[in-house]
Amino acid sequence: MPQYELHIVVCTDPRHCAHQQDDSGRDGGELLTALMETVQDNEWTDRVQVSHCRCIFGCTYGPRIDVSPRNGGGKVLYGSVEGMAVISRRGAVDFHRIPVELDHLILDNLPME
Repeated sequence: MPQYELHIVVCTDPRHCAHQQDDSGRDGGELLTALMETVQDNEWTDRVQVSHCRCIFGCTYGPRIDVSPRNGGGKVLYGSVEGMAVISRRGAVDFHRIPVELDHLILDNLPME
């Protein structure tokens, strides 16, 4: 099993995030598909793992994407807001706005080669 450098988790919970859209009008399922295509198109499949999950809380702020580098550095949260927001289960967290060009989300978090 490969040791990915970056793990991206997209919430696709049909009860909540499936109905939320980012600033570009994409829901969780569309973001998941677009991220997977971006990884494939850029030949990052050996470096980046993209997966989906049920509720990871925070869909009040649009679809939710969590990005975790394998070698630490902390999780980066993406949604439709920028800055601090309160999530019921986690408290105050710092959100980054989901970029229109999803390769930027990956490149901003992928360790340099």
